[in-house]
Amino acid sequence: MEVFDKGNGQLNQLSSSPTITTVAGVEFRGSTSQADFYFLPGYVKKPYGIELWTDSTGVNAKRMSLIQMPEESDWVLNASYNDRSFMRDFMAHQIAGRLGLLHSETKFVELVINNEYRGVYMLMEKIKQGKNRVPISDLYPTENAGDDVTGGYLLKIDKTSGSPSTTWKSNYTSGISSTQKCEFQIEYPKFGIITQQQINYIRNYINNWEQKLMTEDMNDPKASFRDFMDMPSFVNYFILNEVTRNVDGYRLSSYLYKDKESLGGKIKMGPAWDFNIAFGNADYLNGWKTDGFVYKAMETDAGSKDYWQVPFWWNKLIQDASFRKALASRWKAVRSSFLNTNTLYASIDSAQVVLKDPLTRNFQKYPLMGKKIWPNYYVGATLSDEVNWLKNWMQGRLTWLDAQMALFDSPILGNEPKEASATIYPNPSRGLFNWKFNLAKPAEVSYQIIDGQGRMLLSSKVLNFGSGEQIHSVDLTNLSAGTYLFQWSSSEGSAEKIRLLLTK
Repeated sequence: MEVFDKGNGQLNQLSSSPTITTVAGVEFRGSTSQADFYFLPGYVKKPYGIELWTDSTGVNAKRMSLIQMPEESDWVLNASYNDRSFMRDFMAHQIAGRLGLLHSETKFVELVINNEYRGVYMLMEKIKQGKNRVPISDLYPTENAGDDVTGGYLLKIDKTSGSPSTTWKSNYTSGISSTQKCEFQIEYPKFGIITQQQINYIRNYINNWEQKLMTEDMNDPKASFRDFMDMPSFVNYFILNEVTRNVDGYRLSSYLYKDKESLGGKIKMGPAWDFNIAFGNADYLNGWKTDGFVYKAMETDAGSKDYWQVPFWWNKLIQDASFRKALASRWKAVRSSFLNTNTLYASIDSAQVVLKDPLTRNFQKYPLMGKKIWPNYYVGATLSDEVNWLKNWMQGRLTWLDAQMALFDSPILGNEPKEASATIYPNPSRGLFNWKFNLAKPAEVSYQIIDGQGRMLLSSKVLNFGSGEQIHSVDLTNLSAGTYLFQWSSSEGSAEKIRLLLTK
């Protein structure tokens, strides 16, 4: 294997001398991405796994830095086959990193195999235990008691194809009407090396945590389920999956890890992985929509019949007022910093400038524009169409989530808030808001504005609307900066509260 990398800002050519020459083992990787139905006839572009070796025997792995990324022996080449924008995995890992979640560093590369051009790939860090990947403690076969046995562990919730691993199933079903139980796979320590004492420890730890989640009062401040889990990582993981509307979120390609008790020892969510059918790129489970929560996606008729269900924890955690409060607080913080359309669009535009010529070559090799690839919802005729649709989808998704996260921050709510069928945008605003909502039939509608002390500051006259989607302007420029509650109701029975943030 040869790598041509002159460094940032420099063009690389195969006629130059390679910067790295090494022996490597290469394999096909992925589950769905190896299936025949996934590819259009004549245009097969598969992902690969790479392990760097000291020699051709493959006995000893070799750690090396590839393209300015921290040294390791295991790497992934992501084909980005059904994401013609090439932006979804790239953007998801950028967002994950800014949220503080473990994630894979990514670099775009062009791949040549046996002198045949194979297009643009994304070189990614494979998820594994290690100081430059998942930095949990080494766990040796001799460590079977006391603090030694308590970490580190790397777990996965995913399809069981691929390398063998030690597994067990949850004691509790997931989903509303499903009989399926979440299956945990132990990624580290590896199958055949992990001891029975270590298996027993991590299984009992997870089982105890789930038992407390299922049986304890979620609003009891002394509930012990919180003692088992690192709440900030669960909050950040929830935000990542919901921002990206990852239809596989929570139920597939999901990782957890745990270090020794002496080093914190709580379950943490991550690393982030597998977002090629996120950001509206799925035609099932409502994956193309900008509204709707991913953690509730399996509650549809089609979703309830799916084999892979969302673990029950997420529905339980949303019932916890402290978790909802943490979500709302974290959402405000990230929306006011990096999680805004200007920043996200700038990252996309920058990457597209660099990828202009490489993607031209890629789509000459694989003319996929205008052709539906499973499970595309939108199929653009050009690269610009694909990128622009993605941007518009992002804006709609963030606007919808703004309304939901404001609900999570409301002290008026009961245990489990209902999804808002209405949205207010822009939110925050300097006073001019747009109120968007749906009516099943013509109705009389009114709204009120309530301040933080529960006082009604404004009450609208009765408004008459027809059926369908409605957009109504709300002018609050006469009010001082602050947080307010927008409360509305209709004669057809709709009623809702949305948190507004008024800035000056």
